[in-house]
Amino acid sequence: MAKELAIRPQKCIGCSTCALTCSLVHRGVFDPGQSNIRIYRDDFAGIFELRFSSTCTRCGQCARVCPSGALQLLEIPGDDAPAAEGQVSAQ
Repeated sequence: MAKELAIRPQKCIGCSTCALTCSLVHRGVFDPGQSNIRIYRDDFAGIFELRFSSTCTRCGQCARVCPSGALQLLEIPGDDAPAAEGQVSAQ
């Protein structure tokens, strides 16, 4: 089964666990500045925005450690199913 990374920014608590894990797994350092994920706070809307760099490999490690469910790995039946809005492919 294919896996998709579901992104639900309204559930994000801004803890940076995803960014710290990404930097540790892919760069070997515990530094959110070297992560493929950026977290921005929208004070007006009261939510966090998650942005992924073009160098993101969609490995899914961020979703495995997300404590709030803002990032989740979903199993998608069939490899040729298109990604729904708010989802990106995870390998």
